[in-house]
Amino acid sequence: MFKKTQVCAAVLLALGAGLLHAQTEERVEITGSAIKRIAAEGALPIQVLRRADIERTGATSVVELMQNLAVVQGGIVEGDAIGGGGGGTAEVSIHNQGGDRTLVLLNGRRLVGEAGGSVDLNMIPLSAIERIEVLTDGASAIYGSDAVAGVVNFITRQNSTAGGVELRASIPQEAGGKEYNFGISKGFGDLDADGFNVLLSGSFDKRDSLSANQRDFSKTGIMNFRYEGQNIGFFNGSARSIPGNVWMPAGYLANIYEVENGVCPPLHSNFFGDCYFDYAATVMGYPSRQRASLMANSTFRVGADHTLKLDAYYTRTETETRIASVPGELLIDPNGPLGSYLNTIGWDPADGDATMYYRAMDLGGRETTFKRNSYGVWLGSEGRLGEWDYNASVGTQQTESKEFNKGYPLGIAFNDLMNGGLWNPFLLPGQQSAAALAAAAGIMTDGFYDSERSRLHSIEFKASRPLFDMAGGPAAVAVGVSYNQDEVSTNPSAVARGAAGAAGNDSRFGDAGAAVAYSATRKAYGVFGEFVAPVSKSLELTAAARYDDYRGVDSAVTGKLGFRFQPTSGLMVRGSVGTGFRAPTLRQLYRPLQSFGVTGTPFPCTAEMQTIATNLGAVCRPGVTQYDVVISGVPTIKPEQSKQATIGLRFEPTDSLSIGADLWWIGIEDTFGSVDETEAFSNAAKYADLWSTYTDPVTQTRYLAYNSSTTNLGKSYATGVDFDISGRFETPVGRLSSALRATYVIKDKAQLLPGDEYYSTVGDNHPSIGSVTFRWKANWSNTLQMGDWSHTATINYQSGYRDFPGWVDFYDDAGNWLGDDMEFRLRVKPFTTLDWQTTYAVNKALSLTLGVKNVFDKDPPLTLRTNGAHMLGFDYRYYNPLGRTYQAKLNMSF
Repeated sequence: MFKKTQVCAAVLLALGAGLLHAQTEERVEITGSAIKRIAAEGALPIQVLRRADIERTGATSVVELMQNLAVVQGGIVEGDAIGGGGGGTAEVSIHNQGGDRTLVLLNGRRLVGEAGGSVDLNMIPLSAIERIEVLTDGASAIYGSDAVAGVVNFITRQNSTAGGVELRASIPQEAGGKEYNFGISKGFGDLDADGFNVLLSGSFDKRDSLSANQRDFSKTGIMNFRYEGQNIGFFNGSARSIPGNVWMPAGYLANIYEVENGVCPPLHSNFFGDCYFDYAATVMGYPSRQRASLMANSTFRVGADHTLKLDAYYTRTETETRIASVPGELLIDPNGPLGSYLNTIGWDPADGDATMYYRAMDLGGRETTFKRNSYGVWLGSEGRLGEWDYNASVGTQQTESKEFNKGYPLGIAFNDLMNGGLWNPFLLPGQQSAAALAAAAGIMTDGFYDSERSRLHSIEFKASRPLFDMAGGPAAVAVGVSYNQDEVSTNPSAVARGAAGAAGNDSRFGDAGAAVAYSATRKAYGVFGEFVAPVSKSLELTAAARYDDYRGVDSAVTGKLGFRFQPTSGLMVRGSVGTGFRAPTLRQLYRPLQSFGVTGTPFPCTAEMQTIATNLGAVCRPGVTQYDVVISGVPTIKPEQSKQATIGLRFEPTDSLSIGADLWWIGIEDTFGSVDETEAFSNAAKYADLWSTYTDPVTQTRYLAYNSSTTNLGKSYATGVDFDISGRFETPVGRLSSALRATYVIKDKAQLLPGDEYYSTVGDNHPSIGSVTFRWKANWSNTLQMGDWSHTATINYQSGYRDFPGWVDFYDDAGNWLGDDMEFRLRVKPFTTLDWQTTYAVNKALSLTLGVKNVFDKDPPLTLRTNGAHMLGFDYRYYNPLGRTYQAKLNMSF
């Protein structure tokens, strides 16, 4: 694999949208290329966001800014943390190819990812960024692994003595989600006059949480709505209830409150005779976050041709999440203190201990805090050695994430507390005795739970020079070498390892607590070459090739061929073909087998699942409920292999109008991933190798569990077009600047098994994949400059799609049930929002901005998707739940 040498092209990108911008003789290095040259529109598409563009978006963070771009879809978002996934991180994913396939750079240097994988955007302070360059095509030929879908390069201010302070407030009209930001920066010394420049910047921001019950669209799992002339009811609840449900030998859940009162307890709903807890109102809809960032960029001139650079950053992020009170299973002795309650619901003591499905609401909600510290330091040198421009650097980075929990008792100790007669699970919330609450406080596991540390050590050297003159200018070459060492280590607590309690065998209630500490290291070496040939004034050819050796994993040869053809001054055609690869992360390779929470969706036990459970010496979960999930690394996983191609054009009929379009295609073999839980549970026999077992630490029952470990799946293909139109126009009231950026996805399909059928996600939240690719995503921004006043209106658009299937019931207009429930798929509506902001420049040093995001207060469209972060009613991956939000910003320069 990867042994065939493939001669390919350089990735030569544009810095601007125009073709006719005046050129200077200063040679610069453009994202995606190692050749220093005069900036011009190149062979591959790049989108540039300058500081003024960033300001006009009204974004409060790099995360929000990137996720609003038309070319960005998919990836981990901050909302994943609410369900325990993601750890509060947020990725950038170009063309819905995933955060692991998008390389993130800071001033051209690779940033450390989580366990060797995707980069958390929270570590990058927005106030320090001067511009962002987004390459929307693969660049493995220059950077190696991770650049399969593209590259995002965050570039900070350089050689500036300016200072500035920024204050910002963002306040939703409804409760929850307030955010405040503060940023300051100052530069010292002029590189040319003083021989040095030091630029310091710092920022702090704080965002309040939003509870699901603070928005009508997410406050309950009971949703009744009218759709295409039909009255439809949908409910997603939990069998783990309060008072607890007892699983009866006859195959149903018995609830003592229902037996005694004829109805289910408060906050519960009757679902085909059983009582299910409506947990949706008790979870968080948007996590709170605090973040502090420091960044320093230092440059020192050494002689006429050399400079030394010392760059550093530090970021501390704290994300807090909350979900429903802890659920789990308890074993009740029918001959013990609670035996009389079992008699009430008809339990036969001859059947032995009863299994209760319980939710401990009196202990509060489950709260998780993720504290992440990241830092990086680089020492570099750049300049000229004879005819060669060179750039060398050595750096070290680290990110450490610590997880702290609240609201979990020790499982075995809690079961003993119950069977001792002190804690009564048959009571309603708020009815436990003071003695029971005091005893429970003594077995809580509040505090540190687990941690993970990722490190990246890097050395890089690259050099370029002109070679000889051609008809279109000098041909040039670049060469380079790199060394990267990834490290990951974890440090789970005794509770996380299942080694807590007096006997050293206890873990959190409702959690197997089987985390295993591990550490891993990987070294990678790379060498590359790049060549540019300006054949004529109108035609330029590019080529690049790279060899990478990931020790202990595999090696790869990748490359690219490209061209740029400009037949007239206002028209350019460009294109490229190339190959890429992505190495598996350290987690994907080496993480030991351990528990990984539960499925997002409750499932019934099918006949296929029952057969698999029996073969594994396990049993199915009773009723319709969530199943346990396990995960591990797979040492035999192979790197992904990819091929990419683009063809595009740019047309500028006048200096004030620019139109561009780029058709892109990407194909990937041996894709990394795990089969979506809905697909696996619906076709259990087809994915028989993906099943495992979970032993409940309290009841010691061995249940069937789903293994979601990342493996090599089949192939995937995606095709689309990126459009952009920008223009400047003089109007009677001022200058109007308008820019439209849109992505239209033609195809996005993937296999789950090699040789298996392809599943399309374009406009379809496909049940076999679990995610959607929007057919259209677009942003249209218009700025009217009127002297000291500037007004910006931005329209954001996402097309609609077929919803994830959900099981619903149908009713007549009188509310009478019309029959058995059935699987149903909504048509999720397109979503359009308008943002507005007005800026007044008081003077050159002071400006004030007022704005409104989501001016018309549009709610996210209804969805029946239930798996994910426990939130119902809207899909947090694609929509912001804040609603209409007022913003104010003060900028002061000095």
